[in-house]
Amino acid sequence: MQSAFANALSETLTKHAPLSRTRHETLAWLVLLITRFGAASLWRLAAHVRTEAKLSSVRRRFYRFFQHVRLDAALGARIVASMLGLAGKPWMLAIDRTNWKLGKTEINILMVSVEWRGIGVPLIFTVLSKAGNSSTAERIDLLDRLKGVFPDMKIAALTGDREFIGNTWMAHLEKEKIPFVLRLRENQHVVREGFEPWPVEGIAQNLKRGQSMTLKGFCRLGSDGQSSALRVRIVIMRLKTGELLALATNSRPRPALVRYRARWKIETLFGNLKTRGFDLEATHITDPGKLETLIVIMTIAATLAAKTGACAHRICPIPDKAHGRKAVSLFAHGLAILRRLFARNIPEQVKRFLDQLLSPVIPIKPLIRLGF
Repeated sequence: MQSAFANALSETLTKHAPLSRTRHETLAWLVLLITRFGAASLWRLAAHVRTEAKLSSVRRRFYRFFQHVRLDAALGARIVASMLGLAGKPWMLAIDRTNWKLGKTEINILMVSVEWRGIGVPLIFTVLSKAGNSSTAERIDLLDRLKGVFPDMKIAALTGDREFIGNTWMAHLEKEKIPFVLRLRENQHVVREGFEPWPVEGIAQNLKRGQSMTLKGFCRLGSDGQSSALRVRIVIMRLKTGELLALATNSRPRPALVRYRARWKIETLFGNLKTRGFDLEATHITDPGKLETLIVIMTIAATLAAKTGACAHRICPIPDKAHGRKAVSLFAHGLAILRRLFARNIPEQVKRFLDQLLSPVIPIKPLIRLGF
């Protein structure tokens, strides 16, 4: 099984990554082992490689891989787009950060994800060299890198939470013709024609739970109403919790609330990379280049799980619970199926499934033949 997976993945990676045969094999091992065991510790993963080589040799091979190989986020983005068949389709993107502390080292990752069949999948990211919020320059640089990889990409919308508000940032999105839906803080001042600047919480003070409102005409953000500030449309909703959800958009306001709901997929994605999936926070890797390589490997694994879950859901739909959400997420469902496949000794059938899984094709028939 390990050999079948390594061969199938190597054939795909040769189109994107100019690595030696041994490096491709090592990369395939790492993707397989992280998927199967949900661990980011190289020391532990080495014990599960099926090989006649000594354990110490396998560990050295893993360490040398991270020492000498650099897989950048752009490579991961190309692999994701290829596997999911994203070319020519409008992308629903979300931008967010995840961070944690390892000893005295702050690990801070700024990421753009893409929604695919209701699942958030990592697309491109950068490891920030500081703690705290990202800067406008860092966000612009990340989007420029994405545009450099996919110059013809079509963006349906970019969503972001309250960290991603700022006139310079939004003006850049407008200039690049990127539709956005960004959340505002409740104390954000809004300038409307004919009104004094007023905070969102004041404008929506009479809004009841479950109700929403769209402010008439275009607005500007800020307490001084600078004419240079970007004009946006604003939609406000009072959530069931009583909290206000205020959104600024440079496109039609009507779909803003629906589009913003898709932002939650990146929060779920971070959980999949960490506690609910691959235990990224447990890694002791802090070097930015090595950490980027590890996240690219996890990106491939997460895409495999997401695509497998979506495929299995088409064969046998996952039931909904009383609250309306699925009994199990597509990611968790796909991860469980992959782990079962990796444990079975039917390499030829699995290879046919993997060949399609690693291509833009949705491998319905091979998965049915495997009994799922």
